[in-house]
Amino acid sequence: MVLMMKEKMYLPSLRGVLGKWVYYSTLMTAEQISTWVKPAKEIRESKILDDYLQRNLKERRKAIAKYLLNDDFRFFNSIIVGVFGGVPEWVEFDLSKFKVHVNQNEVDISKDSVGVLIFDGDEQMFAIDGQHRVAGIQIAFHEDRKKLTEYQELNDDQFSVVFVAHIDDELGKKRTRKLFSDINKNAKPVAAGDKIKIDEEDICAIVTRRIYANYPHFEGGKKIAVTENSNLDPKDITNFTNLTGLYTTIKILRKELFKMPKGTKEFDEDNVQSLLTITTDFFEFIIEYQPELNQYFLKKSITLESVRLQKTNILFRPVGLFLISRLYCSFYKSHSLSLLSENLKLISFKMPDSPFKNILWTNGKMETKGEKQTFAFQLSLYLLKQYSGKVEELLKEYREILKNENAELPQTLIE
Repeated sequence: MVLMMKEKMYLPSLRGVLGKWVYYSTLMTAEQISTWVKPAKEIRESKILDDYLQRNLKERRKAIAKYLLNDDFRFFNSIIVGVFGGVPEWVEFDLSKFKVHVNQNEVDISKDSVGVLIFDGDEQMFAIDGQHRVAGIQIAFHEDRKKLTEYQELNDDQFSVVFVAHIDDELGKKRTRKLFSDINKNAKPVAAGDKIKIDEEDICAIVTRRIYANYPHFEGGKKIAVTENSNLDPKDITNFTNLTGLYTTIKILRKELFKMPKGTKEFDEDNVQSLLTITTDFFEFIIEYQPELNQYFLKKSITLESVRLQKTNILFRPVGLFLISRLYCSFYKSHSLSLLSENLKLISFKMPDSPFKNILWTNGKMETKGEKQTFAFQLSLYLLKQYSGKVEELLKEYREILKNENAELPQTLIE
């Protein structure tokens, strides 16, 4: 990477105070960030662990660079940058001329907060929070400059940067490390449920929202719980499943049945419509051919209260929906949906007669571990004579799960 000479830099800024920190919120271009901001490890002389203010850069920077160069709706939150080795000049704007238009109290409050931050080139800068973004911006900027065309993708981008003063001694390092720790410790990641509600790039999230709102049997979302908790309340007698359960089901369908055409993005409308059709077909199939789902959704002859509060039927819990979706995918791929439609009714999901007793459901409690869900799927294939593995290995795993070395596999359901 070729280092560029640093010239004097003028940045429009807002000055603020928060606790013991004075900070400056400003905007920088990709070129300015590439020239001025360095990873923490590049400006440290010692390799002693106590001097490390940042985590090592990972491959994530390449993904960030790709995002910047290929997504027209790219956006970042603010990068927090420590400054030391020089004192930038702060020039305040005179806001008194706005007295006619702005209340004098408002002018007095903000008179010290608006100005220009001037760097003369001696200052050292490093990312306290956002060094992956800084590295991604630097990679994207240099790739952008290599283009043979005059148009530069990042030319007009302005990145939000917050400057804080870093004192490069032991006490200053501890102070900066605490800031880094506080930012990362107190920052709450977006909950999985919230991502499903807002993500416009995840095809499964998009389809989940459309199924939630438009699939007739879910009654405009009235049958789907929207909660922060990823688990479905065992006492819920209103909702068939929750948003996270619906999303997970669609992820299974996407993985097994959806193939994205080359040269497209997963959130392209054609792709969304394709997965939406796959998902709709799945729900139509299971509601038609699984007797209890048919009775609940179509005939209205059973209620959630009757199947859920008894804590005996896994079909009306997310784990049961996941199992049926995996079965559907397997039979669909083997062109045997007709076989599944004829025999799905043979599989009991109700305890104590279900073959999944003590596998997915033990004493009224769900078993959600991945290995048990996988085994239940394999056992289902065995029951319907579609299992292609070694039966002796399936039996061994069955005995291990049940903790019974004398247990025998259930009888197959098809002669």
